[in-house]
Amino acid sequence: MSTPERALRRLRDAYGAGHVSTATLEARAALALRGQVEDAIWDLPRWRLTRDPVRALVVGSREWPLNRAGRWTLGRSADCDICIPDDAVSRHHAELAVRAGICLIRDLSSVNGTLLNGRPITRARLHRGDVLELGETEIDIR
Repeated sequence: MSTPERALRRLRDAYGAGHVSTATLEARAALALRGQVEDAIWDLPRWRLTRDPVRALVVGSREWPLNRAGRWTLGRSADCDICIPDDAVSRHHAELAVRAGICLIRDLSSVNGTLLNGRPITRARLHRGDVLELGETEIDIR
């Protein structure tokens, strides 16, 4: 794979993870295609795929597999992809995204916030063994 192609792949992954806007993606893709690869990607995070990626979210005996790329909303509302029946969870509490083998969580301005391993987050990368807390509900990352 050529260097511009690698840069475009990194830009795509950063865009999918919400790290760059559409305008930034377009401007930096143009730089990469003109051969200015380092200028296009110099400040992007250098993600490494884990050897053991996140496979599922587990709440008690209930498990939601994450075996494909996509986005899922978590919350109390019945229209959420992952419905959590907890009064301390907002109707649309958080969003989970899986892209390029990386699993990310983003709080959707929930009232009680989202905790990852006991720390408040607005967005974060998830790893196997992590524990998410939405309201009073603990979600194991496997």
